[in-house]
Amino acid sequence: MDPKGSRVTSESASKKIFTRERILLLVGLLLVASNLRPALTSVSAVLEIIGQDLGLGGAALGLLTAIPVLCMSVFALTASWISERIGAERGVLWAVALIGVATAARLAGEVPIALFASTLLVGVGIAVAQAELPAIVKGRFSERAALVTGIYTIGINAGAALAAGATFPLQQLFGGFWPGALAFWSLLALVAAVFWLPFASRPHATRQSSAVAGAGTSLPWRSRRAWLVSLFFGAQSCVYYSALTWLAPLYSSQGLGEEQAATLFTVFAFVGIPASLIIPALADRWGDRRPWLALTIGFDILGLAGVGLFPVETSWTPWVWAVMLGVGAGGLFPLALTLPVDNSADEAEAGRLTAMTFFVGYMLSAIGPFAVGRLRDATGGYVVPFVALAALGVVMLFASLWFRPRSSPANRGG
Repeated sequence: MDPKGSRVTSESASKKIFTRERILLLVGLLLVASNLRPALTSVSAVLEIIGQDLGLGGAALGLLTAIPVLCMSVFALTASWISERIGAERGVLWAVALIGVATAARLAGEVPIALFASTLLVGVGIAVAQAELPAIVKGRFSERAALVTGIYTIGINAGAALAAGATFPLQQLFGGFWPGALAFWSLLALVAAVFWLPFASRPHATRQSSAVAGAGTSLPWRSRRAWLVSLFFGAQSCVYYSALTWLAPLYSSQGLGEEQAATLFTVFAFVGIPASLIIPALADRWGDRRPWLALTIGFDILGLAGVGLFPVETSWTPWVWAVMLGVGAGGLFPLALTLPVDNSADEAEAGRLTAMTFFVGYMLSAIGPFAVGRLRDATGGYVVPFVALAALGVVMLFASLWFRPRSSPANRGG
């Protein structure tokens, strides 16, 4: 191979990503991605208020996060079907439109059935859009897929943090009308849909290859490593969505006040943004991801145990635990996303393993917010559920030792 030729090709590929059309597409991806979490984090910011107004217990409140996560599992296998029929870009447009309509329907959220029905619909929209984005990245940015994935991950985290920080002030601005604060985020979907419309209107839409499209019918159910990757992804998602749902309510119950608890929740969400960029970049340079998996899991364990056992030991400990959880969850999620690629021999295998990982992983992670709510109701507090999550982190820590570097022959075993 000619090193000079490789360098020229690399430089050419780097320039291509900054063409006007591609920059507009990147902005569109960011806007779409920013809609994938506000429906969850906005609810978490006012969860205690919703519970008081509607008379809902912990288990029912946990479902407001668990339902969309469950949809991410059930609809993870629909991406190829939708892409083959209407194209990934059109699939994303319809999904974002559904997110917007369902979020706006939360204006009727004071009626419990309307709140839960809109949550189900918004979950379907999130699941479809999230599953289609990788196909678009692969089809439009194949030579810079990792970079573009990192860029739209920023959109996911930024949308989550924005909704986490602004929903409680919006609720106050609307005179305590929390359905209005939840429905406000439909405007974000409207902006994304309008911006994305030109990409969905083009005749040549992105369609997944037949190898990936058939992933749903040939998942590696008999592979021990596939199950290890899927269960690990499910465990880290369980920890993340449980903390996402219950961190603010926990601190409201500790006497911090709803506004301060919402601020603490915002810190947790915002800290995850730089962590999701810096830690995976360092892991890529290092080669072996296991030390970085251990580091992020360690932050999660300390944060979860601290929140459960010593939530307000001093005036500053809540902020320490929130930062630890933000660094741990923010850094661990992108590392977990790379595991299907690291543990696959080729593109087709990676597609099948990713589909199985999302299906099994999100199915398991949906249990987390619901289970924490049930344990809170059963024990009268948050100590047991958060210590249980910390124990799950310890299990993850030991499991991470099996994820050897991709160059290791042992890592290709089934």
